[in-house]
Amino acid sequence: MKDAWTKKSRDLSVTLIGTLPPTRGLSTYTSHLLAALDSLPDIEIEFMGFRSLYPRRLYPGGDIVDPTAHAPDFPRVRIRNLLAWYNPFSWVWAGLTCRGRIIHAQWWSYILAPVYVVVLGLARLRRRRIVLTLHNVTPHETSRWRRLMNRLVLWLPHHFIVHSEQNKELLVASLKCDPRRVSVVPHGTLSVPSTGLTRAQARAKLGLAEGCRAVLFFGHIRPYKGLDVLLRAFRLVSGVVEDAVLIMAGVPWADSEPPDRLIRDLGLEARVLTSFRFIPEGEVEAFFAASDVVVLPYTRFDAQSGAGTLALSFGKPLVVTAVGGLPELAGDARAVVPPNDPEALAQAIREVLEDAELRARLQEESRKLARLFGWDNVAVKTREVYATLA
Repeated sequence: MKDAWTKKSRDLSVTLIGTLPPTRGLSTYTSHLLAALDSLPDIEIEFMGFRSLYPRRLYPGGDIVDPTAHAPDFPRVRIRNLLAWYNPFSWVWAGLTCRGRIIHAQWWSYILAPVYVVVLGLARLRRRRIVLTLHNVTPHETSRWRRLMNRLVLWLPHHFIVHSEQNKELLVASLKCDPRRVSVVPHGTLSVPSTGLTRAQARAKLGLAEGCRAVLFFGHIRPYKGLDVLLRAFRLVSGVVEDAVLIMAGVPWADSEPPDRLIRDLGLEARVLTSFRFIPEGEVEAFFAASDVVVLPYTRFDAQSGAGTLALSFGKPLVVTAVGGLPELAGDARAVVPPNDPEALAQAIREVLEDAELRARLQEESRKLARLFGWDNVAVKTREVYATLA
């Protein structure tokens, strides 16, 4: 960690606000972004993070700290994990001492609105230029007070970054702001360390038959993600594709119940493999390596999917619903279906499982998109945003 910035400042100085491992939240995304920006020679970067993000009882995904993760090392970045949800003085101190001429904050949770209002408000008073990356244009679970908390933060930035054109249109319409204040920068392709696990090895590890055709849902279990729709669609698929298996992996959010009862009601106990828990980074590879297609059946969504970009990094075909930025992750219109439509979703899944040519095409498109959404490209586009404000 650097104790001080160089006396001869570079062209751009930036304070990036977010989270890093072992804290969960946006840590994987922020780590990739920070590493990519740090590789650019003309940016001086300070990272402002949280030593305590929020109380565990307010984090619906279980433990806010991942005990299997390690804090990354960025030798050229000055890291200051000083923000604490319970200490307003830390918010004030952060706002008064952030060094960057540009403050780039990651925004994803209405719970953090008081922290962000203080930090970014004080930074604005100090004539800093504020950039806000909106990972969710609107809160996933909507209510009046959540929208209000979200809107308080959205008044502060000079410029916004979103991850898709659809997100930009929604934000411009919502805020009635100048479209030139909103830039589209792709959600970088998330990845995890690979051990070269083969399909057969992954399936043996998960207890799956080597010859089955596996459909994967991966990520937090939340109401808007449409697991009930996926299960009803999979019942239709399983009636036609006799060796089809559905894998569901992820930790249930506090407002979500694992769909065990629906699985039983649909008679799918023998065809669904569930792992309803937080999947440590070292175990992620097995789930993707074992699968033939990844499905994102979301019913409502105003963002881009980290789980979707993770599927791209493994070169997996994606079947998605036409919400948010999800259609941009699919390489063929046949893999994009309306939300809340089990029949259409079942038809798309069947086509991918049974049509080897379509599956190969989607795999190639996923590999292309993984390169297009690479972090080098993300860093360059992000730097362009900084340059317009500097």
